[in-house]
Amino acid sequence: MKKEVSPAVAIAVIVVALLIAGFVLYRAFVGTRPSAAPSQTGLKINELVNRTGGDARLLSPEERAMVKDAIEKRIIPPGIFRNLQ
Repeated sequence: MKKEVSPAVAIAVIVVALLIAGFVLYRAFVGTRPSAAPSQTGLKINELVNRTGGDARLLSPEERAMVKDAIEKRIIPPGIFRNLQ
């Protein structure tokens, strides 16, 4: 003999399923998008590349540290500057 599911249990299961589906859709469409605006660090690095022509020997020690930090944080790819050690 089959037991019938009470309406309260059926509603609870549907609500939980909708919450899970909503969370998955939110993460897929909204939750993981990076910002479209460039960061201040990215703008500063772009200025340094334009000023030095990509030669890291022309950077000050502070600028060199900022570039290395940006590379470690994956803000910029590692091959933008030459002679960076």
